[in-house]
Amino acid sequence: MLKEYPKVSVMIITYNQEHFIRETLDSVVSQNYPNLEVVVADDCSKDATPEIILEYQRRYPSIVVPVLNPKNLGITGNCNAAFFACTGEFIAVMGGDDLFLPEKILRQVELFEQDPEAVISYHPVEIFNSADKKVLYVTNQLPREDLGDAYEIITKGGIPGASSVMVRRSACPEKGFDVRLPVVSDWLFYIEVALRGKVVKLDGLYGKYRKHGAGASERTYELLNESLQTLEILLVEHPNDVQLAVACKAGKARYLAGEVYRQLQKGNGKLAYSLSKQALSSQFSARYLSMLIVAFMVKIAPIIGPVASRTLHIGKTILKRFFA
Repeated sequence: MLKEYPKVSVMIITYNQEHFIRETLDSVVSQNYPNLEVVVADDCSKDATPEIILEYQRRYPSIVVPVLNPKNLGITGNCNAAFFACTGEFIAVMGGDDLFLPEKILRQVELFEQDPEAVISYHPVEIFNSADKKVLYVTNQLPREDLGDAYEIITKGGIPGASSVMVRRSACPEKGFDVRLPVVSDWLFYIEVALRGKVVKLDGLYGKYRKHGAGASERTYELLNESLQTLEILLVEHPNDVQLAVACKAGKARYLAGEVYRQLQKGNGKLAYSLSKQALSSQFSARYLSMLIVAFMVKIAPIIGPVASRTLHIGKTILKRFFA
């Protein structure tokens, strides 16, 4: 148990989430951690979200800090509005529709206190469907999925489940979230933090991530160029880091390959084939070559797309589980 309780800021980003924000806030204010502030940044919602935030501020005046933007700033702008309002030594990040599970804050702070070199931590998260509460899967259940440093955050496509992350404030980039990336700036932010120290995993389930078809995870192709731009920014800002350059090539290939699977499911063979060629040119592997061949077949006969995608998915799962 901690002898002292360093201040923790919980940074909540919200927009038009009146149906979820109460449950989210309840999961945070009920944490058994005594030195907590909850910074809730609302991006000029059109529903009752701001009023609910103010209600919680009245109920918990020493904990809840509303940041109500008078105009819409977008995801990255709203992230910065919350980030720069945080005063804690550690910052936990979550969306306005996600959930913390009991003791998340306490256990994560203990992890940081045990290792002064740790700058970012995460833990497994339950991904659930909002409509029926069905659990879809739990992240980080296989050793291959674990993240040990910034390079693995790149090559493995980021930290799954936004509600899992806590960072050491002193390791965060001074500029906050990069405004060149309007939507997916969190990936770059976490990489920049991780380049300044250790990435540590907290074992156990301490968060829940809600899927309801409205988040960035459902807009992967639309945001693909922004994700690839993240890697270009890293290469420009860290030109002498050879390991980073290798990781960025692998990360680019992985991101492209992931989109190929999704496009094959939709029967978009032409697009899948184009993305496959880009993935293969970034990093040659037998898997990406096989994916290129399958994409070419779907390009000719789109009707086989879902079957081809499922076959590739099964093969990928076997590789992860038995040949990691």
